[in-house]
Amino acid sequence: MMKKGKYILIMLSLFICAYLFSNRMTPRIENIASKEINQFIQILINHTSFTQKIDTHKLYKKENNSISFQMNYINDIASNYIHNLEETLLKLEEGSYQENNPYNKKLLKINQQKGIVARIPIGSLTNNIFLQDRGPSFSIKYKTLSLTSSNINKKIKNYGINHLAISIDLNVTIVLQILVPLYHEHFKENYTIPLVYEVIEGEVPSWYQN
Repeated sequence: MMKKGKYILIMLSLFICAYLFSNRMTPRIENIASKEINQFIQILINHTSFTQKIDTHKLYKKENNSISFQMNYINDIASNYIHNLEETLLKLEEGSYQENNPYNKKLLKINQQKGIVARIPIGSLTNNIFLQDRGPSFSIKYKTLSLTSSNINKKIKNYGINHLAISIDLNVTIVLQILVPLYHEHFKENYTIPLVYEVIEGEVPSWYQN
């Protein structure tokens, strides 16, 4: 009976310690994981931008001193971008990503680790600068949930003398699940992705239509 009582007491103490450790460390893990995932998404967005080939002459039509955006072509660009972004996320998660160029060394490493964005030493969770790189590492992994294109922003403004600047941006909401020890939560962020920035020479029209 005494041994059983000691065993229960030890287990209870371990449970309380684990609970207190979890409550103390979870906010720090959440902060680090969110930063690492956000940096990864920024790299991914930049890489996907490099794969986009856009014919700027098909973006708009200029006639009778007015400019009209060609929305069918613009929507195709946005849909293609979303498809490429989601496909790359899934391939990295599966470890089947095979592209190779100077811009994606980070992505190739994530692909080799099947979606592990970073490995963080346990010491980085402390406030001690001498322990930042100490101790075993824990993995920050992601799981793709959804990508939603919220809207397309189109702008035309005067640019110098007899010029117009046309910009088209894509707003994308990315939702991932962060998989970290003691912390499994959703990551949801909105990103504005510049698709096109074009300067038109010639007479500046007094108005335009979408």
